[in-house]
Amino acid sequence: MRPFNANEKCREEGGHPAKLTTPQEWQTVTAALKARRQISVVWLGLTTSASIPFSLYGRSAVWADGTVAYYVNYTKDISSSLLLCGYFQERDYDMIMLGDDCRAVFQGGQSAPLCERTTAEVEGQEVPENIELQYPENRQLRLSHVTCSNGQTMLSFLSCESSSRGAYVNESVISGSAQSTMDEGGGPYFRCDSEVEHVPYTLVCDHRQDCADNSDEDFCQFPPCTGNTPLRCGTSHQCLALDRWCDGQHDCSNGEDERECTSFISFIPLLGKYVAIPPPAVVHFDPTANTTSAVTMTKLTLSNGSYTCPDSHFQCPGGGYCMPVFVRCNGVNDCPRHEDEEGCSTYTCPGFYRCRKSRICLHADHVCDGLYHCPLQDDEQYCHIHCPTDCTCSGFAFACPHLFPVHQFADLRYLDASDSGLNLEHMTHNVLLIHLSVARCGLTDFGNVTLPNLQSLDLSDNHLVSVGTGDLSLFSNLRDLYLSGNPLISILSTTSDYAQHFPLMNSLDLSRINMKELKVDKLTLMPNLKILNFSNNGIERIEGTFKSLPHLTLLDIHGCPVHNFERNLLRDLEHFQRLYAQNYKLCCPLALPVGFNPKNCLAPFSEVSSCESLLRSDLYRVLLSLFAALALMGNLGSLIIRIFVLKQSAKSGFGTFVSHLCVSDFVMGVYLAIIGLADRLYLGSYLWEDNAWRHSVACKVAGFLSLLSCEVSAFIVCFITLDRFLALRFPFSGFHFSSKASHVACAATWLLGVGVAAIPLLPATSHWQFYSQTGICIPLPVTRNDFMGRSYSFGVMIVLNFVLFVLMAVGQVIIYTSIQSSRMSLGPDSLRKEQDVNIARRLITIAVTDFLCWFPIGLLGLLASRGVAAPGEVSVVMAIMVLPLNSALNPFLYSLNMLLERRRRAREQRLMQALEASLVSENAN
Repeated sequence: MRPFNANEKCREEGGHPAKLTTPQEWQTVTAALKARRQISVVWLGLTTSASIPFSLYGRSAVWADGTVAYYVNYTKDISSSLLLCGYFQERDYDMIMLGDDCRAVFQGGQSAPLCERTTAEVEGQEVPENIELQYPENRQLRLSHVTCSNGQTMLSFLSCESSSRGAYVNESVISGSAQSTMDEGGGPYFRCDSEVEHVPYTLVCDHRQDCADNSDEDFCQFPPCTGNTPLRCGTSHQCLALDRWCDGQHDCSNGEDERECTSFISFIPLLGKYVAIPPPAVVHFDPTANTTSAVTMTKLTLSNGSYTCPDSHFQCPGGGYCMPVFVRCNGVNDCPRHEDEEGCSTYTCPGFYRCRKSRICLHADHVCDGLYHCPLQDDEQYCHIHCPTDCTCSGFAFACPHLFPVHQFADLRYLDASDSGLNLEHMTHNVLLIHLSVARCGLTDFGNVTLPNLQSLDLSDNHLVSVGTGDLSLFSNLRDLYLSGNPLISILSTTSDYAQHFPLMNSLDLSRINMKELKVDKLTLMPNLKILNFSNNGIERIEGTFKSLPHLTLLDIHGCPVHNFERNLLRDLEHFQRLYAQNYKLCCPLALPVGFNPKNCLAPFSEVSSCESLLRSDLYRVLLSLFAALALMGNLGSLIIRIFVLKQSAKSGFGTFVSHLCVSDFVMGVYLAIIGLADRLYLGSYLWEDNAWRHSVACKVAGFLSLLSCEVSAFIVCFITLDRFLALRFPFSGFHFSSKASHVACAATWLLGVGVAAIPLLPATSHWQFYSQTGICIPLPVTRNDFMGRSYSFGVMIVLNFVLFVLMAVGQVIIYTSIQSSRMSLGPDSLRKEQDVNIARRLITIAVTDFLCWFPIGLLGLLASRGVAAPGEVSVVMAIMVLPLNSALNPFLYSLNMLLERRRRAREQRLMQALEASLVSENAN
């Protein structure tokens, strides 16, 4: 019978060729065969199998059910006509007998299979015993390993929580970040192209796929094999030393270094060359040993009356062999009843090293011992790593803030050398680098170093003044480039007619380079850009649209006013997801792509204007219209009355001041009217007219008139206070304002006001864009927004006006006290008392309105100078309510006081006339 027929025969009977794994089984079968002389050859299920995934086993003998044959007793005790034969299947399916005698018997045709029932069909089978591992005494591993909370040991760059996986799922992906964190127990991480998974940088370009899309390997370019490693694995591009080729271990990831080897490593010792030691014995593996087998055994000695396996091994139940810990749950049946593969779903490695992406555990004695025990060979790959002094290391990821011999670490994948003083020339031998940060290292140029695998390059805060396409061509795989904080004056310049493109570029950071204008056409060399950062550049104009960057998903231009941009700047971007801006107009629906979520557009809220109108609120419009009408009609009416009705009063010093005050307050009404007309003119289309309006002559005139009115009114109120003080304090002295003196004082005040309001319009201060800061054309220094000329605005509108307010308030108090003292000295004169009370009331109304106007502005300005800035809505309220308050109320207060004064005088005159008539009547009687 042919051996393969014997195998089929056993299967037909519901079993498989018998396995004899213990001395007792051999003795029983041998005795039975001696009693039966009619069969010359008995076929057993013994073979070698290529299905064992580990080269550690060599070409071990395997029983038909997949159990490794550690005990095979080939003996001559059986008669020569009755021999035991095994079989194994070679690559070409030729059946080879174990010995010449078996071949001779086979030719005679006298053979039969020895079958046994499968374990699953044996009734009353015993439940496999659970294998418990001893907690090892020797747990000393290299510094590149960490102990997890569950007691198992892992490589330092792997996450303990995800130790059985090669790729980890991102909970969130933060774009635009130059740095990856060197955190404890894992990281930094390389993002797979799917952006769902990430893997430690150490595992990238290691000839093994960890990302599901293979993006951690498909871009890798490896250096040529030279020097000590001249041999290259054909498909995996690994370099091997001469002594690693055909050494019994699969050094190439696909095992090709052992395929064509002429040396032969036999299976487990048998066939008369060596009789396996029966259990109990300790099994050892070494495929590189110069022996006939990869597996050897040593006798287990009796200790304290019992047999105890070393803590690097466990014992198969039933007094079996002591097997190394690394064969537990490795997918190969090593114990006779397969107990070593039971309970693997809950199997952990307390006190042992956990192999990557597997359940296999290693004792410390088997880590970094020169033999591959882990499926991915990670127990030997990282043994030579040592961390430089003062560096933080996680596998092949280093963070070093000081100079160190980086050329000695050719396997580096990640290097954060920020502030170290290293430059690109130091990286000549580090062609496997994938992430490199040399931020703040004083670099002035790129050098001439080719790094073909580099994907992320951080050159922030150096001294680069130019970045050309030729510089970037040295990094053919570059995807993320960070140039923040460099004094760049030339970006993506080319020295030839052919402009090199960079289709792999994913993100570009050009923040803080003091760029005032952005020309989008420069970015067409990077057509697949997804992330752009131009923040804190002060960009005022963007020329062109981003239509040439169809994959753009994130744009960061916060810290850039961007006054000028085309209407279709972002409209054609189908994949656009997030915008950071300073100008609220960029977040208007008409400026964004169709379907864009407005919540993903982050820009400071405009308290003044909206996308549709100059004044964003109807309440603002109502208040502005009210104060404009009061200021215009009230001051104009008051002025007309003084000129044409109260001619005599208008010629006095006091009357002159009040007349000029009416004119200055009327100017404030004109300012409010201009703002209201502009709001009506641009209603519904203000988004596209905002910049034109703020830089128009009309806006500058409006701002000029507002500041002029404020300052002239403040000075004139002070002059009025001074005039009243002199009139009451020195009633019989010539030391007071005459009509001529008051005109001179008012003329000087108008000249001063014009000068103060015109300074921001001079050529030397034109860069302030003083009146163009907001749509209301007057920048009050009371909000969080900073602007050119803020110090001037603070000095004039806060400091100067506050000083004038204090002087006026002090004068009003002195006047009031003077009135009180004068009234006490005049005696019981009822008419005089009433006049004093009226004057006091007039002074109180003036002081209260001035307080309501200037004190809030002064207080908020002082708070803003101390860093406590008010919200932007305050600027609008101040401009359309508080600032015009005096202008709107002053004409009515003075007119009311004037009418009350006239009524008082008329009443006094009537009383005098009545008194005279009474006296005349009495005299006549």
